[in-house]
Amino acid sequence: MIALLNRRDEASTIVFWNTQRKGANVFNHYVSLKNIKAAKACGVEFLRLSPDKFPTKARDFLIGNADNYQGLVAEDLNQLKQVLHLCAQENMPVVLTLLSLPGSRWRQNNEDNDDLRIWNDPHFQRQAAQFWQDLALELRGHPAIVAYNILNEPHPEKIYHSQDLAFSAEHQQQIQNTLFCLYESIVKSIRKVDQATPIILDSSLYADAKAFEHFKVLNDEKIIYSFHMYEPYAYTNYKTNKGRFRYPGIIFDNHWDKKALEAYMRPVLDFQKTQSVPKTRILVGEFGGHRTSLGLADYFKDLVAIFKKQGWHFAFYAFQEDTWDGMDYELADPQVRKSLGLR
Repeated sequence: MIALLNRRDEASTIVFWNTQRKGANVFNHYVSLKNIKAAKACGVEFLRLSPDKFPTKARDFLIGNADNYQGLVAEDLNQLKQVLHLCAQENMPVVLTLLSLPGSRWRQNNEDNDDLRIWNDPHFQRQAAQFWQDLALELRGHPAIVAYNILNEPHPEKIYHSQDLAFSAEHQQQIQNTLFCLYESIVKSIRKVDQATPIILDSSLYADAKAFEHFKVLNDEKIIYSFHMYEPYAYTNYKTNKGRFRYPGIIFDNHWDKKALEAYMRPVLDFQKTQSVPKTRILVGEFGGHRTSLGLADYFKDLVAIFKKQGWHFAFYAFQEDTWDGMDYELADPQVRKSLGLR
């Protein structure tokens, strides 16, 4: 791992991603020095950190109010910087990801309702671009930051009242144009103040691998394209599974094994080939499953083997989450921990 300097140099962040990296997601209310040290001791090479749960006096952390962005909340920014300083102190690189943007409030902070305003309203798109520019200006050169992940699991498909990919070609084009109109605007806004930091773009449909069939590329060599892997969802989701399914095995009439997992992620490989995207510019931003799921060690073993074979970066969900221990693999069977390569 490259050393984190007092102030990050121009080349160091993209060089970091030239070698396959193993990370962990931390979406906690509080992130302590103890958490960071524990992750490092386990062999975690970067944290995908979201601060949206951090305590704030405002309606929405950092943003102030996702209904009307008026500038970064200074108190929240200082809190975030304190955590980043701790990460830099421990030589722990950070991917900063946001769950909320202006006009796109995180569902869990919005009475469990999807906030889709950003996909239809240019006013919120401009505010989101300004928000990210303001944040990048404050964080550029920070020794802990190795990437900005613009928006976690975007889902513009929901404006068409559907969560699947059964859309006409016309609608697929509209969805991707909507997504990349926002992405292009935000990337351009960030690059006005920060030309060095890599930017991570999640695919649509909640960062689904199949959405790579329609994913586009941006003309920026420091872009990393990301998807999340929770398939088969009936297996990885505790409420759906409840001990009914085992991996490998039959899950709702479909047999899931390593070959099935590879087939599900095939659109990512096709995207790489057709768009000439290097393997080191692909990130599996999240993958996971409830720690009590039958066969979870085998599931993780197969996924990690696929990721390593393809040369993709990957980050499991989650590390020492402070609100729910269902995906805290330190509490799982030791074989689960071993399958993730954790010390």
